Amino acid sequence: MRVTTHLLLWSGLLLSSGSVLAVEFEDYDYSRFSQEVTECDRLASHDRDPGHVAPGVSSSGMDKTAAIAACHQAVAADPENPRLNYQLGRAYGYSGRGEEAMPYRLKALEKDYPQSLFVIGYLYSLGRTIEPDICKTWTLWQKGAKYRRLAALVALPRHYMRGDFESCSASLTPADLRAYLHEADSLSSDYYVGMLVEDLLAEVDRRYPD
Repeated sequence: MRVTTHLLLWSGLLLSSGSVLAVEFEDYDYSRFSQEVTECDRLASHDRDPGHVAPGVSSSGMDKTAAIAACHQAVAADPENPRLNYQLGRAYGYSGRGEEAMPYRLKALEKDYPQSLFVIGYLYSLGRTIEPDICKTWTLWQKGAKYRRLAALVALPRHYMRGDFESCSASLTPADLRAYLHEADSLSSDYYVGMLVEDLLAEVDRRYPD
């Protein structure tokens, strides 16, 4: 599969120079690594991971010991596969073994795996099993939003408008904020995601009236 790049030009969203702002999104090329379903996928997939190839398993429903064993075997056979590394990190994390999870989470991050971009950014924001660094959150969520990871598309504008990235010299225009949120809305039919996006768009309009 060839990576395609889309420029979403939102009508009426103009820069002060008068030029139209373009927000760039890319389709992540999952075909760069094996899509074969493994026992690791069956035991440790996340249903909100855009790259999952088997039905998702909740943290409470996961057989964590079996998932760790299966994912170790899968990673040993395909060590560069970010999906399998992410899932091994997930199984460790849900087992309360966050330190052991991090090498596999970070291995997935090396490939810009969209699910890992969001998850590791989230961990940096909390300082959970990793030194807190909100500016790394900013960088990773920007990448995740570029690849249309739904959580990043919503979280990035929300935390930006809360001022969480002020120390990072972060800058998003009102057009950027609207573009991320409209893209999130187009990707999800979830009622609660829709409500959050609607509320955030209303906040953008309140702060930055035309």
